[in-house]
Amino acid sequence: MSALAATQPEPRASTHGLIELADRIFDSVSPYEGDGLRNHCRRLYHLAVMLMEREGVELDRNVAYLVAMLHDLGLVSEELEGKTYLHRSHALFERVTDGQDLGGAPDDILRECLVFNHRLLPVTGLSRQANCFRRAVQIEHTHGVARFGLDKGAVGEIFAAYPRDNFDRVLVDFTWRVVKREPWTLFRGIFF
Repeated sequence: MSALAATQPEPRASTHGLIELADRIFDSVSPYEGDGLRNHCRRLYHLAVMLMEREGVELDRNVAYLVAMLHDLGLVSEELEGKTYLHRSHALFERVTDGQDLGGAPDDILRECLVFNHRLLPVTGLSRQANCFRRAVQIEHTHGVARFGLDKGAVGEIFAAYPRDNFDRVLVDFTWRVVKREPWTLFRGIFF
């Protein structure tokens, strides 16, 4: 079975509505044309699931999809509150999941997945789920050079299935948004 097929969301799970919710929220918040940011989020989802499966870490796939699709939206939403874009992404997640079935995923683990996913350095006491998301972001940002034990061909398949499109332009815009709004996050949110 291909890596892409093996890591698809689970449409028959009780959390199946989260896939549609994630796509709807993404479409309503993302200001970008093209598929660059969308494909980035989808690559992150598949890579995180691959890492979790490799390491025997449990998290409902549909919940993981929602986390991945919302993880950067705190950068572009003007209506959210939070001390960093990571906290604003978590605030968005909390707002849209109120009353939703999250497959029993603990709130603190979901918060860690959203608040610590851009950390380059390991975080003491971080949940295994959040650490998988953190490393998946690193695989994504290194274009698959870093793989943390994942098969090179499987990682390549995910990158081929979801091309970068205009993601480089999105990253430039992200950088300017952070520099203008919260430049200290480049240090305090990403490294420490």
